[in-house]
Amino acid sequence: MVKQSEQELQRQIASGDERAFERAYDHFATQVRLVAFRITHRADWIDDLANEAWCRAFRQRSGYAPDKPFLVWMAGILRNVYREFCRDSHRSIGHAGEGVGSDKVDRNSPEEIAHEAEVLAALKDCVGGLDAESARIVRLRYFQNLTLRQVAQEVKIPEATLREVQIPRITEQLRRCLRAKKIEFSEIFSAQAGDEVQ
Repeated sequence: MVKQSEQELQRQIASGDERAFERAYDHFATQVRLVAFRITHRADWIDDLANEAWCRAFRQRSGYAPDKPFLVWMAGILRNVYREFCRDSHRSIGHAGEGVGSDKVDRNSPEEIAHEAEVLAALKDCVGGLDAESARIVRLRYFQNLTLRQVAQEVKIPEATLREVQIPRITEQLRRCLRAKKIEFSEIFSAQAGDEVQ
C-alpha cells in the first residue's frame, strides 16, 4: 500500500467508513499478529489478543486520529488489551517472571513496537520470495542460530559452498528486497550477516 493511499485509508477509517476498516484489516492483519507476538511472546495468546484488539479498534474507529499511522494506533490498543488480559487472568502472558506493567512491555512505545512488526513483516515477505532451499538456510542460520557447519550438514552441501556462494547470494537477495521496502538489512541481521565460520 503506497503512502498516499495509506493516508487516504486512514482518513476514511477516522470518518467511520466500515469498508475502509475492512481494507485496513486485510492489509495489516499480519503486522497486527506480529505486534501481538512481540508484546506477549506467547504464540498461544496471539489470536485472542489480536481478535480483541480488532474488535475494539472497530468500535473505536471514529476516534482514530488519521495523522497517526494505523499500525501504531493498533499497537497501542494491543498493549492495553494485553494489560487487561494479564490483570483479568492474574498472571503474565509474556516472558516468565514478567508481570503487568513490566519494563519489557512499558519501555517500548507503540511506535517502536509497530516499527518492529513492520520490519518482521517485510522480512517474512522477503524470505517468502526465496527458493525453498535458500529460505531453509535463512531459517537455520539466522533464526535457529545454527553454525555454518551445522547448516551445511542440514542442507547437505559443502560448508565452503555455503559460506562462499550460497550465503552471499541469499544475503544479496534479501538486502535488495528489504531495501525496496526501505529497510536496511543490517537493522535485522547486524553481525550475523558476516562470514563468520562458527
